[in-house]
This record gives sequence, C-alpha cells and structure tokens, in this order.
Amino acid sequence: MRFYLLFGVLAVALLVIKGLFLCFVPNRKIPPFLERSFRYIPPAVLAALIAPSVFYAGNPAGLDVSPARLAAGLAAFTVALRTKNILITIATGMILLWVFSFLSA
Repeated sequence: MRFYLLFGVLAVALLVIKGLFLCFVPNRKIPPFLERSFRYIPPAVLAALIAPSVFYAGNPAGLDVSPARLAAGLAAFTVALRTKNILITIATGMILLWVFSFLSA
C-alpha cells in the first residue's frame, strides 16, 4: 500500500513541476542557451536508462558486465551515431539484445 501511495505522490509532484513550467513560461522566446541545452536531453535520458542495465547485470557485489548486453549496447551506440534517430536506436538495441541473449544461452 505504501508503494502505491508513494507512486501517486511522486506522479502528482512531477505533474505539478511540469505544469508550473508550462503555465508560467512567459510568451517571450526561450533564451538561446537554454534552447541549445534541450538538444542534449534525449541522449542523456537514453544513456541514463541503458547504462545501468549494461554495466550492472544483477550482481549485487558491484560491476558485472554481460557480454550480450555490452555487444547490443555498443551496436545501438553505433546506430545512434549514424542515424541520429532514437526510435531506430532503441529498436536495434532491443533486437540485438534478444539475438545475443539467445545465442549466449
């Protein structure tokens, strides 16, 4: 029950934070330095989501690298550099992860 309460409180808090940003932004143009920094948000979020699963594969003692996950991650990174498309990158990484996991099992 506490988990659901915590989940609800965090969801409302994030909604309020995002809503305040959208409601109180003046009608002026966003400053150029802030607009340039928005370009780095998708790669940073993608790296934050993928890096823990690649470098921490379930070993509670610390760093444990799975060869299948590392190979899929490097291949997805290469696809990301070449295509600059996040959907193709995610799809390629997932498909290669399934293939490499199947081959290593």
